[in-house]
Amino acid sequence: MSPLLLIRWDGIIVLIEYVVPVEQEKADIQATPALGQSTLVAGTVSAADTTAVVPSTSEESESQQPAQELADVETAEPQPDNAPEPDESGFLPAVKNGELPNPMRIFLIENAGSHEEVFGALIYAFAQIPNSYIYQYLFRPRFNIFAILKSFNLKNLAKPRFSVSMKLDEQEPQPDIILATTCEFDVTRLQPQMTEMLGNGSYLFCTIHHADRWHNESSYKYYNAIKPWIEAKRVTFLFLSGHTKRYVEETVVPSWEPKHRSAASKFEVFVPVFPVEPSAKEEMSFSLQGNYESVRRDYKSIFERFSAFAQNNPDKPQFQQLRMHLIGHGNHPEVPEVIRDRVEFNEGLEFLEFYKILSESFALLPAFASDEYYDRKASSSVPASLIAGVPIVGKRRLLETYDYMTEDSMWIQGDEEDDMAVIGRILEMSEQDIEDQKTRTRKRNREIIDENIAKALSWARMIEYRQNRTGQEPLKEGWTWEW
Repeated sequence: MSPLLLIRWDGIIVLIEYVVPVEQEKADIQATPALGQSTLVAGTVSAADTTAVVPSTSEESESQQPAQELADVETAEPQPDNAPEPDESGFLPAVKNGELPNPMRIFLIENAGSHEEVFGALIYAFAQIPNSYIYQYLFRPRFNIFAILKSFNLKNLAKPRFSVSMKLDEQEPQPDIILATTCEFDVTRLQPQMTEMLGNGSYLFCTIHHADRWHNESSYKYYNAIKPWIEAKRVTFLFLSGHTKRYVEETVVPSWEPKHRSAASKFEVFVPVFPVEPSAKEEMSFSLQGNYESVRRDYKSIFERFSAFAQNNPDKPQFQQLRMHLIGHGNHPEVPEVIRDRVEFNEGLEFLEFYKILSESFALLPAFASDEYYDRKASSSVPASLIAGVPIVGKRRLLETYDYMTEDSMWIQGDEEDDMAVIGRILEMSEQDIEDQKTRTRKRNREIIDENIAKALSWARMIEYRQNRTGQEPLKEGWTWEW
């Protein structure tokens, strides 16, 4: 019997029988240059020959300047007389038996030049919707994320186009669903196109990254840009973790106009994970991710403890073989000569190499830049640990904050333990116990992926999309589907 998933969305309870898709044979991936920036070639995004850089946490990659003042955004145009009639929630009743009778056009937009891991997860989940077609509009895809997308072996994913050149005309398909990867930038920088798509009946999934910038009084004006979508009942807000969702519910929504506060009923959590083949190589190593700044870590103390492991345990091979991967960027901290051959700085990584190195380690030590990653921001290190199948080290505060994690998919740090004490404790475990913990981490990643797919399927079945357009516009003409 296939697994059942119970989903509550906007007051509607849906019971879905979900069949986990069989893993498709992985396509051969040709190595391509890292994408430091992109150029527009014949209407598509192509890789420029640039030096690769390490995938950074999402919080480090965006401009911190407020958006310019927005012009007034028009509200949605009335629907045609022959359009299906939604109920008061703005949705059509679920289609019988969960079938989608018409093709579904999905626009994936990322207009900030960041958050590749997020649109990778959105693509993987929504591409599983039967009879769906995904069109990509990207601003500056980096770190050869295309190798990840190609590894999904999807036949319904079009080759990306440059987001700034996005035009909507009779020759282009009008979207039923818009996946705004970085909603803050997507709804402001592409305001004319977004207004037109709203008028054409599209439905928006708005992914929030900066929860504290959606206040009514915020100078960023994101709330102003999203108002027409709320009033048209055509937006669901996606949060990358439950704690950022709670922050907006408790801190931001009360600042909104009373007529808009009901939009909180369409707040959903979508964890940005996808499948990646782990490395076949196993080594006794742990990884530290993040900026090499000494203000984030006491590297002197870490290196001293690392040296002491080998000196104090001469008869234990796991301590003698231990290696450390510093995955990040910035000025290198000075490494003592005695351990220099066992400390590796990993920079210039593409996504596949990044996850490969992580998957070879038995633990990941994150470096949160501030306490904001425990209330209003979502760290990319936590989902990265799931994707790579390497348990992250964290106190119970991390487990409680990122509540999609489980005790057996991470290493719980004691209240009195520092990072290196946890590493020392893990080294005393058997190799089988360590491998079992990594296996459980990979299992948790697969569970969340399946949950994401089931959510996407349920949302697609309930969303009103313009059935009167079906068959009137080309689905594949003008786009490249074999790439």
